[in-house]
Amino acid sequence: SYVIEKWLHKHVHEMFDLFVTPLVSVLITGFLTLTVIGPVFSQAESWVLDGAKWLITIPLGIGSFLMGAAYAPTVVAGVHHMYNAIERSMLADNGQNIWMPIATAANVAQGAAALAVGIKSRNKKIKSMALPSSLSAFMGITEPAIFGVNVRFVKPLIAGMIGGACGAAVASLMNVYATANGVTGLFGFLITTESFLGYLLTFAVAAGVAFIDS
Repeated sequence: SYVIEKWLHKHVHEMFDLFVTPLVSVLITGFLTLTVIGPVFSQAESWVLDGAKWLITIPLGIGSFLMGAAYAPTVVAGVHHMYNAIERSMLADNGQNIWMPIATAANVAQGAAALAVGIKSRNKKIKSMALPSSLSAFMGITEPAIFGVNVRFVKPLIAGMIGGACGAAVASLMNVYATANGVTGLFGFLITTESFLGYLLTFAVAAGVAFIDS
């Protein structure tokens, strides 16, 4: 949009610029969004979604391990919300949402990695950012921890991916599942009552591995 506006400002007469430039910019941007950008991103999301569905079908916890590691990068890319479709599909099929424990493992691991940074750092500014963001991640909201801390230092992000992978594998091997969707982390205990111990171990392994590796 900025490029289009800049070009129009140069080529449209000053008398018509105030009216023509905004109108044409919106029309062109809207047209490109509907015909090019939208379909491309829609197809990309479909590929990621299909890949995620395929991954978690790999037995012996291998698929969940891989998805637990890949989850955080999809958060960085901003495409993780589409996983809600997988959860709804699972709940409709048999009432068992096995995707949610994978997401929890990934989220908790990123929180534990941020917590490690906050504890180890001597910088007060980093501490003030890392500690609250880790708590947020334990409750299922990872963006502050990932973007504010882990991506910045890289190593915690990787440690979180490793922890998420290990925790997700545990969840798969112990057949952990949720009976609803929409929450992860600590609040996830409310919807995993039928596999409480497995969920607790998933939580502990993901957090422990990420914290130690950070």
